[in-house]
Amino acid sequence: MNMLTALWAESLKVRRSRIIWISLMAATLLPILFGLVMAGLISSKPALEGQEANMQAYLNQLGVAVSVGGIIGFGFLYSWIFGREYSDRTVKDLLALPVPRFQVVLSKMFVAALWCAALAAWLFAVGCATGWLVSLDGWSGGVIADSLPRYAETTIMVICLSLPIGWIASAGRGYMAALGFVVLMVIAANLGGAIGIESYMPWAVPGLLNGAAGEDKMNLEAVSLALPYVTGAVGIAGTIAWWRYADQT
Repeated sequence: MNMLTALWAESLKVRRSRIIWISLMAATLLPILFGLVMAGLISSKPALEGQEANMQAYLNQLGVAVSVGGIIGFGFLYSWIFGREYSDRTVKDLLALPVPRFQVVLSKMFVAALWCAALAAWLFAVGCATGWLVSLDGWSGGVIADSLPRYAETTIMVICLSLPIGWIASAGRGYMAALGFVVLMVIAANLGGAIGIESYMPWAVPGLLNGAAGEDKMNLEAVSLALPYVTGAVGIAGTIAWWRYADQT
């Protein structure tokens, strides 16, 4: 059994689960809802508070949605793909397979990352289609192309910030500790903003990059921009170490 086989096995688990359809539905409905509100079709206001009703503002809101909501949503997906092995009591069967444990970890992380990236891409695509259908001002290929790099960077950052969730789910032997950690990090990011250290809180960086705290805080230092990637590297190393050295009995 090699790495490709492990990847196939993990992807098969995802494809057969109901959660993939739930996450896809959420990634479809969210941009549609934002678009309808931005166009003033389901709200008395023509746009989200503090934003102009145009395509650029709408795409900025999608970036904020991924940077904030993605921490919760992607964190849930990572907690599921790791925690289910303990909740379903299949971890011993998994460890008995003739495959190195680090390959098991990497295959889970890769499948989860691909899943999250696909959801983010779908959300952006639905958002672009929604903006065209509701005739938002400024809709153009140029605006979409200009927004795409930051959106992609935000998605990668949030995926990196979700990598430690696999470690927490493994150490906690289930979903609950990992989900609690996700909530704790969201609270910590908000508290960091309250005391003025949000640029040094990894989980706050994607939101800052997309203007969630105002345009004056969007220009981040290199140290701040590196924090999500460092957090992801620590998450990978910690999860591999746990699966390799911890007592799984």
